Amino acid sequence: TGVKTEAFAIEVNQDGTKGYHSVLYVKADSPYKSIEDLKGKNLCLVDPNSTSGNNVPRYALSKMGITPDAYFSKVVYAGSHENAVIAVQQGTCDAAFNWWNDENESNLMRMDRKGMAKYADYRIIYKSDLIVNSPYAYLTDLPDDLKAKIREAFFSIQKNDKAAFDKIYEGKAQPWQPVDNAAYKPVIELIKFVDELRKKKAS
Repeated sequence: TGVKTEAFAIEVNQDGTKGYHSVLYVKADSPYKSIEDLKGKNLCLVDPNSTSGNNVPRYALSKMGITPDAYFSKVVYAGSHENAVIAVQQGTCDAAFNWWNDENESNLMRMDRKGMAKYADYRIIYKSDLIVNSPYAYLTDLPDDLKAKIREAFFSIQKNDKAAFDKIYEGKAQPWQPVDNAAYKPVIELIKFVDELRKKKAS
């Protein structure tokens, strides 16, 4: 549309990090220690629209010179992060990508707490660069004094109305922090890659 925006605030995880990662799981007792070891094996992705379960993995693999459908024996979409983990457990896939925040917060850890999978049965052999959390942004052409008031409202909420902030994130986040457009350059490159990928599939 040509509308210019500026990122000004970013969500911060409970542990202080400002994003999450895509990780590649294999069974803990498998012989695989790297992506190179998985050549000719079966790979599980999550969903074509998943960032950590498809787009970031494909982008990372492309930078390694790997075309997934040619490199792996089979590439399948599991449909959900949980299904991808279960597919590794059942042997349908030799490895699966999933989202991961830290050692205590990941899809696999949530599944472990629910009794759906055992954390100790899996091993991470690859972790992506940080996938930056979504920003809050305003229109570039807004008056400077209005931008300042918006920033003030965001960055003072934890102090002025902690209960309201905690309700938004169920007490599982730290106060928003300042950010700018430069932090999202890797995300922009990822989007460009995904767009090109979709154009190739459509042609």
